[in-house]
Amino acid sequence: MLSPRLTTFAPRLALAALLFAGLACQTVTGTDGRPTPFDTVEPYTEAPLPTEDLQSEPTREGDPTAEPTTAIEGSSLGGPEFSYNNDGVRYCLYRSGAPVAQMPDTVVNAPEPTPFPLPELPANTQVDADTTQQQLDVFQELWEAVDDNYVYTDYRGVDWKAVGDKYRTLIEGGLTEEDFHMAMSLMIFELGDEHSSYQDPEAVAEDDARLAGNNDYVGIGVLVQAVLETRTGVISHVFDDSPALEAGLRSHDVIVEVEGVPVVDEEGMLRTDKIRGPEDTDVTITVQRPGFDTPVELTITRRRITGAATIDYCLVPDTQIGYIYLPSFDDETFPRQVKDAIEAMAASTPLQGLVIDNRMNGGGSSSVAHPIMSYFVDGEQGAFISRQERDVLELNGRNVAGSQTMPIVVLVDRDTASYGEIFSGVLKNAGRAVIVGRTTLGNVERLWGFNFDDGSRAWIASETFLPNGVDPNEAGIWEDTGIVADYDVPTRWDLFSEANDPALAKAVEVLLQQ
Repeated sequence: MLSPRLTTFAPRLALAALLFAGLACQTVTGTDGRPTPFDTVEPYTEAPLPTEDLQSEPTREGDPTAEPTTAIEGSSLGGPEFSYNNDGVRYCLYRSGAPVAQMPDTVVNAPEPTPFPLPELPANTQVDADTTQQQLDVFQELWEAVDDNYVYTDYRGVDWKAVGDKYRTLIEGGLTEEDFHMAMSLMIFELGDEHSSYQDPEAVAEDDARLAGNNDYVGIGVLVQAVLETRTGVISHVFDDSPALEAGLRSHDVIVEVEGVPVVDEEGMLRTDKIRGPEDTDVTITVQRPGFDTPVELTITRRRITGAATIDYCLVPDTQIGYIYLPSFDDETFPRQVKDAIEAMAASTPLQGLVIDNRMNGGGSSSVAHPIMSYFVDGEQGAFISRQERDVLELNGRNVAGSQTMPIVVLVDRDTASYGEIFSGVLKNAGRAVIVGRTTLGNVERLWGFNFDDGSRAWIASETFLPNGVDPNEAGIWEDTGIVADYDVPTRWDLFSEANDPALAKAVEVLLQQ
């Protein structure tokens, strides 16, 4: 039986990065079994964090004006050491006025990305009749979920009935469980919106655990995104108390190879199965730190990674400008973490400005994005428009150490998507933030989630966003324009470090002029 969920989901889905699609779900199910939008965001209720300390390094007092050391203890990758103020807050490695990395022309004048071609359909395999019937039941519910709820009534030029006929015939010919799930992913991918997606039961369970802050897997403790241009993987987040952290790995580090082969295969897929593995076994990876010429080979022992991811934050030395990096909105501990980060950075002296980094933020849940948004804006900010309804986005603003009035710069780029874009656009539209980076690609539909009896789930683009002050006939305008940067500073995550970040440098410059 179909179980619909309302989701505030907006991650861009590239088939090549299927494992890393963002998830955004705010679930409210009506008495008629249909998704029921919520009208307002209630004040956020704080829940205890799974760890007491948000910082991944032990607290060390440090002088931000002192020359940094040349290496991290226990790491052969090189780079400056972290230092901390007397409140235990880390100082950013970037210093105001420091030289910044220069992006190559391939980044500055990057062409519009082209979608990956649709892979071949899986071959038929003889299976029993009951298996085929169960698959047909899920297929029919999935097809109808799109037919009834997809925000684009022309299905973006796709003949949705013909697509359904093709995949129904494929299933009737017999598919293994794995091939069936792949076929359903391909069917949704045919819509071409790079946002709607289908998840097999394993991916559903993993996403639900991540949203609850209950990660549980065996690996080295990093989030990695594919860099298709170089067939490498760039680290976007390092977990606390992980083997990766102990080995000295940081965000921006590039994994070139794993066990002697490129970390991204010929089809653009990360070889996640090689990084993960049995507990207490070793994996050898080759890592390149931006700004250093020589790759380093590291052997790391896998361990079980549990609990929530922790957001990174720091103070720019010689200023009271704070920096918060939001890798996603798919962890419900993040609102509390953001609140605590702002309070920690403002503990001794009020912040004179805040930089929020959404460049790698591919989206997530309204239950995460809306509470964080409410720290900076208040009241009605626009509405989500579906075929049936208009769902007002109204935030109950909450001031955290001056957060409702402090100057804000939001960093965006091509990898900012879904709620990452909506969050950034709302703050700009409300006059609360200046946008630095590269104009985003525009992928801001809100997704509704539909759960199926076999444990799988579909995320269907079912709403567009209408910002305040925009003609109602232009609902979904951000889908066309993206979130336009006030200052154009293109970057690519694997080509700079925190110490020489061009967009952070521009953000600090803007805030110092406020």
